[in-house]
Amino acid sequence: MNKQELIKRIEVLPYTEGPIADTITINRNWILESIEQLDESETGHADEAPRYVKNVLARLRELPLHDREVWLKAIMSEFEQDFSCSKWREGYEQGKVEGMVEREKVIVPQMVAEWIKKCKTFKSFAVSLSFALQPSVWEVNGLSDECIEWLADAENQETYARAWLDGYEIEKEKRYLVKLKGVFKGYEYLNFKFGRVWTFSNEEENEEYRTCHTKKELEEAGFGWVFDCEGVEVEEVER
Repeated sequence: MNKQELIKRIEVLPYTEGPIADTITINRNWILESIEQLDESETGHADEAPRYVKNVLARLRELPLHDREVWLKAIMSEFEQDFSCSKWREGYEQGKVEGMVEREKVIVPQMVAEWIKKCKTFKSFAVSLSFALQPSVWEVNGLSDECIEWLADAENQETYARAWLDGYEIEKEKRYLVKLKGVFKGYEYLNFKFGRVWTFSNEEENEEYRTCHTKKELEEAGFGWVFDCEGVEVEEVER
């Protein structure tokens, strides 16, 4: 029941016109029950707030400029603390949401990841991003030509900066099968036995032998030449 419906119910009650009326007995419980049946918004009078605000603003605009400034200062002074708390709460909630949205990490080569880690764990002094990108610093720290070439490439600058600031994931390095041509089957693939011994065997990789190697692993072991040798077949694999 809304207010209008309650008014109609009361209007149909018997009454006496004139300045002096006889006493009429009305059931109090009926009136209370009718009032309780009135619909009320769950938000109380909050849904009416916009209308009240518009009325207040309209009245303020009608005031002379000086009077309007006096009223505005008084209102701000009265509700300054409430307004500050509201803005702080709004900023706090926004910060929580932004913190929950994790930025997607960029992917960098292993060599670049190692350089970032070295810079950030340098104990003598704090290494800045700009310092870590100076060619003289690369040279002093013995970075490989491949790593320097990657860092010096303008197209990698944004990726490097994001990796430095937001973290990164390491790119899976390419791995290669190295096969000697014309060698008896079962002994044609270059293997690394985890006892730190290189040997030739089949292409089956297990806990004892590694058959697929990264370019860095081959170069450090002195096998970098296999990529330019006609008697060796190098196959890139996904393992």
